Amino acid sequence: MVRLYKILLASFIFMCLICMVFVKVKAQESPIEAEILPSQGNAQTVILIRFRTTNVTIGDVDAADIFWDNFTIGLNLQGILGADGSYNYNLTVPTEPPLSDVGNHTIRVDASVFNYGPVTFNFTFTITEFVPSSEYVALNATYYSLLMNYTSLLDDFNQLLANYTETSTDYTTLLSEHNQLLLNYNSLSSNYNSQIANYNSLSSNYNSLSSNYNALLTNLETYADLQANFESLSSNFDVLRQDSNSLNSTYDSLKSNYDSVLGQLTFSRNLNYILIASTIILAVTTIYYATRGPKPSSKTRY
Repeated sequence: MVRLYKILLASFIFMCLICMVFVKVKAQESPIEAEILPSQGNAQTVILIRFRTTNVTIGDVDAADIFWDNFTIGLNLQGILGADGSYNYNLTVPTEPPLSDVGNHTIRVDASVFNYGPVTFNFTFTITEFVPSSEYVALNATYYSLLMNYTSLLDDFNQLLANYTETSTDYTTLLSEHNQLLLNYNSLSSNYNSQIANYNSLSSNYNSLSSNYNALLTNLETYADLQANFESLSSNFDVLRQDSNSLNSTYDSLKSNYDSVLGQLTFSRNLNYILIASTIILAVTTIYYATRGPKPSSKTRY
């Protein structure tokens, strides 16, 4: 049973290989003539690819998908029918590198032929010299112009970046100064408000003094009379001051006399006190001896 399974599996694989080989041979050895003209050139060479069927029972490559180094040139491109019954396709080398680099490049054509099936043709085109097209030259010039502009813009950007850094530093410094000035402004504003309050107070006092001044101006005659009275009183004060000086001088003289008289009275009073004391002592002594009498004699006895 296992042997039969292996035989069947081997037969299936063999048949698949035969089918694959048959399909490949059919695609590569199709009854269609194909050629490329020319097979080499520069990047501006126009390439002609021609297809012509050799079997009237099958169709021709009248529409195809064309690829250049696996880069899509076009899909379902319609071939141009020639006088000899062939279908022609005109190609130009792609301008984008590396598709236009010097060397060999592969052109693949995929098509579906009526009454035959899918076919694939591979061609080799050799670029011997790169001659850019006018579009490529214009694009290249544009590229270098843009590159130059980019370099200039990069320099400008670096300069702007340096300016930005410097400006940022200046901004930080200015911000610090701004904050300091803001603090000073707030302090000045507070002082200003205080000054305004003082000004209002002084203004009120000024208005009051102005009213008093106006009242004094109104009473100017009264002020003149008061001034005259003041001068009179000042004169009288001077007279009184002279009298006061005279009285003070008299008072000093009287005080000196009083002190002299007081000294004399004190001396007389002390002398009188001494005389009175002496008299009293003498009287007491006299009375004492008078009352005592003579002592009786010791011889007289009864």
